[in-house]
Amino acid sequence: MIKRSLFLQFFGPQMLILLASLGAVALYAWHAGWLAHREERVRAMYAQVDLVSRLLFQDDGTLKAPDEMARICHAVHRDAGVRVTVIAQDGHVLADSDADSTTMSSHADRQEIVAALTAGQGWSERYSATLHCRLLYAARAIRHDNRVVAVVRVAARRESIAAEPLPASRNTLLLIALVCLVAASLSYVLARRVIRPVSAMRAAVARIGAGELDHRLAVPSLPPLAELARAINQTTGRLQDQLRALAEERSLRERILSSMAEGVLAIDARGRVVGSNQAACRLLAIETPAPGTPLHEVIRCADVLALVDAAAGSETVVERDLLNDGGAPGRAALWARAAALRDTAGKRTGTLVVLGDLSHIRRLERVRQEFVANVSHELRTPITSIIGFVETLLEGETVRDPETVKRFLSIVRRQAGQLHSIVTDLLMLSRLENQGPGLLTEDQPLAEIVGQAIEICQARAAAGQVALTVSMPDGLRVQAHAGLLEQALVNLIDNAIQYGGSGGRVEISAEKLPEGGGRISVRDYGPGIAPEHIDRLFERFYRIDKGRSRELGGTGLGLAIVRHIALAHGGNVSVASEPGQGCVFSIWLAGSKA
Repeated sequence: MIKRSLFLQFFGPQMLILLASLGAVALYAWHAGWLAHREERVRAMYAQVDLVSRLLFQDDGTLKAPDEMARICHAVHRDAGVRVTVIAQDGHVLADSDADSTTMSSHADRQEIVAALTAGQGWSERYSATLHCRLLYAARAIRHDNRVVAVVRVAARRESIAAEPLPASRNTLLLIALVCLVAASLSYVLARRVIRPVSAMRAAVARIGAGELDHRLAVPSLPPLAELARAINQTTGRLQDQLRALAEERSLRERILSSMAEGVLAIDARGRVVGSNQAACRLLAIETPAPGTPLHEVIRCADVLALVDAAAGSETVVERDLLNDGGAPGRAALWARAAALRDTAGKRTGTLVVLGDLSHIRRLERVRQEFVANVSHELRTPITSIIGFVETLLEGETVRDPETVKRFLSIVRRQAGQLHSIVTDLLMLSRLENQGPGLLTEDQPLAEIVGQAIEICQARAAAGQVALTVSMPDGLRVQAHAGLLEQALVNLIDNAIQYGGSGGRVEISAEKLPEGGGRISVRDYGPGIAPEHIDRLFERFYRIDKGRSRELGGTGLGLAIVRHIALAHGGNVSVASEPGQGCVFSIWLAGSKA
């Protein structure tokens, strides 16, 4: 349908122009031919006038009688088919072949008569009131002795003139029709030659417009169309490159926004969401909003809405901490920063909100506060005891019994030892934290490290009647710092002995992991640990039973040291326990680099 319409648009006007041109040429040729034929007819009528004039004169040069002239006019009309009229010099009709001359009016004012009397001959074409038809007239003045004696006029019907050149007109029409057919054929061929590539180009451009930017136009053989096709292909290529660059830029922007920990929320001037990233949806606990959604339909947090309203009415940056109370309870605290969003011309188009999660910072602050409080508490207890007993001893008078002095000094020594242990453990934690990933490790046989740790704990295990058992494969090696790993195992085994219950057993086992490295586990069969304590066991100074832990001489830093030693080795630590079933502490280590 498109191709046919294009063909008609191209070929139709050509044919109309061709037909109009040929019609104009044919009309002009017909008219010129008719004029030439009329002139020829007029000349023939002049010859007939000369012939009739000879018949009207007598031998002495005078005109014949009117009756005789009428008879001659009728005879000529009958033989030649023309009307013959003889008019006197004064204009009255002497004889006529088609009418009674006595009843006819004066012809002195007829155009051809006037021309004949003044110039010798003349012709005209007009409607005849006598015969009620259009006639062509030709008249000549008849002279005798250099004077006009009469005017002879011959008239013929106009239809006879138009009918005579019919064969010539038919031939002309046939020639015109032939020329029209040949021209139409050539025009059709040329139109098809142009229309086919144009139709192909049009279809190709439609495909490109539909999004097929990889498609290219076939270059036709016609030079103008070939240049056009190349220009379109070049433009399409540049457009494709620009769209690809825009797509890459948009993809990069989306990747950047999606990988940001901060939430980003863009809002237009009418309070509708323009865009957001995953972090914003996560922090605000909302589904990803569709572009154009009103902000109040997406966010129920009053603080966020108030922040956006405040930023919309200000040209400065608005920052504040807020609590997103639009979702479930326990919503984390947020940090929000709102600023004007402007276009390239600097005109404000909306508001950009950046959200940050303060939960981690708040937790770290809480841990720091708890750590300071715990350190203060742990140090205050032995320091207070030492100061109290030393002041008592310094008084001298109240303490005179040597046994009492000895007991007081034993308490001071025990408290000083506790204070020393706390400070030593804190220094070790500080060194482990400062060590970072640069810990120097070597390929170590795990059995030797475990054996040394058991040897250190053997005396305490015997005192508590706790049996230590070991189970591990032969030849297991790990990449580790032997001293630190031994310290971590000593802490775990010592905890298991202290809290596992007297008369029990502690199992130390190790296994090789499929991905390399190994796992060391210490299991006891004591009362176990309640689930609410599991997540905080490895925090500094965290105690399940604070009174019993201090009685046993613990500093509250042992498990924290184990965790930091495991992390320094690139591994981790875990615990699994159920009340009444004991617990299992595990250290995960990387494999040997050899």
